[in-house]
Amino acid sequence: MRAEVKELVETLSEVFKAIHQRSYHKMENKNLYPGQPKLLTLIRVKEGITQKDLAKLTFVTPATITGMLNKLEANKYVYRVPDEIDKRIMHVYLTPEGRQFSEAGELYIVSMMEQIFDCFDDEELLTFLTLSKKLKSNLRNIDKQ
Repeated sequence: MRAEVKELVETLSEVFKAIHQRSYHKMENKNLYPGQPKLLTLIRVKEGITQKDLAKLTFVTPATITGMLNKLEANKYVYRVPDEIDKRIMHVYLTPEGRQFSEAGELYIVSMMEQIFDCFDDEELLTFLTLSKKLKSNLRNIDKQ
């Protein structure tokens, strides 16, 4: 591995870890775990989404989604309703508490991201966005091979 690539990987890892820790500490007192705030946002945007569709959107297994939803349901953030036609299919909805927390969490994330990227000017942000999209595209192409 080239030295520049190794340094980039280490730096990105540190940045992601710092972001994760910062957001985790904010959510810790709400009995939420990594991935759950994003799940709440997806449910808020797509009220009544199925567990299967949540798994596809989040790139995790259906069993993982079930475990996450069990915890969210125990904390009274979501509830599930069986499909009228196929009772094996579960639709997921937010409780009022889940909706309120999801909205507050999204505001916190937006604020945190604005603070994080405040060190870049508009041109640097555009360059970073272009490079990130290129990297994302490359990852998808690698996955197809």
